[in-house]
Amino acid sequence: MSMIYQEMFDIGPQTQQMSVGARVYHHPQLPVLADYDILFMGLSEARGQMHVERIGAPFHVLIIGVEGQGEIIAGDERIAIGPNQLAILPAYSHSGFERASELWRCAWFLLNDAPCWNSLAGGSVSVRSVQHAHSLFFAMYTLCHEARLKQESLSGEALILVLDVLKRMLASAVNSDDLASRLRTLFSGIRFAPAQAWRVEQLAEQYGVSTAHFHRLCLKNLGATPLQLIIEQRMLRARELLSSGRYSVSEVASAVGYEEVASFSRRYRAHFGSGAGEARKKTAKLP
Repeated sequence: MSMIYQEMFDIGPQTQQMSVGARVYHHPQLPVLADYDILFMGLSEARGQMHVERIGAPFHVLIIGVEGQGEIIAGDERIAIGPNQLAILPAYSHSGFERASELWRCAWFLLNDAPCWNSLAGGSVSVRSVQHAHSLFFAMYTLCHEARLKQESLSGEALILVLDVLKRMLASAVNSDDLASRLRTLFSGIRFAPAQAWRVEQLAEQYGVSTAHFHRLCLKNLGATPLQLIIEQRMLRARELLSSGRYSVSEVASAVGYEEVASFSRRYRAHFGSGAGEARKKTAKLP
C-alpha cells in the first residue's frame, strides 16, 4: 500500500489533543491497535487555527462531533458538522476538516483501508447523525490516558469499550441498504453477547428468511457460512478480551461461550494461527 499523498496539516498551539497510535513513532504507542487496522486515534479541543486536508491518503478518517461546530472538506465543498454527527472521509478522497466555532471538540480515527472497514470504502465524503458521541469521547479520553501509564495500565479494557461504542455508532450510521451491510450488522450483535447460544435458525428467523436461504445469502454476500460467521465474531471478541491482559484463557473461553478450554484453544489457534495463551503473554509484555 502506497503511503504517498498530499497533506496540509495546520494546527495551532491553542488546540489541545490526546492521541494513541499503532506505530513505534506514535507516543503513546499501543501496538494492539494494528490488530484492528486502526492506525491512529485521538481527541481534539480545537481553538485557533485547525485545518487538515488530504488528497489520496490511503486510510479512512472518521470525525465525531461532540461540542461546537466544524466543517468537513469534500473537494471544493464544505459540509457543517455539529454535536452528535459523524463524518466519514473515505480513503483516497480529497477531504479534510477545520474548526468553525470558537471551540470545537471532536474525536477522530485514522483507519487502514482494510477489509474490516469495507463499509467505509468507495463512497463519497458524508456527514450523518449519530448518538452517544460523548460516550465515545470520554471512552477515548480514558484510553489515551491509560496508554500513557507504564504500569497497571487498563488500556486494553479501555480499547474494548472504545471499539464497542464505535461499532454501535457505525451500525446505526453507515448505510445499511445493501444486503452485505445488513448481514454484517446482524452478525455484529453476537460480539456483544458471545456466550449466548446463538443458532443459525434463530438468525435466519430474525432476518426473515428460511435457514437454507440464509445460508446461501451469507455465502454469496459475506463469503462464509452462518456458522463460520458466528465463530468469527466469538473469536474476535476473545481476542479483544485477551488483549486487555486482565483475563485468563479459561475466563475468556467461558465469556465467549466455550465450556471446554481445550476446545476454545483449538478454535482460536485455527482462526488466528497462534494460541490464545501466546496472545495473552504478548499483551502482558507491553509497557
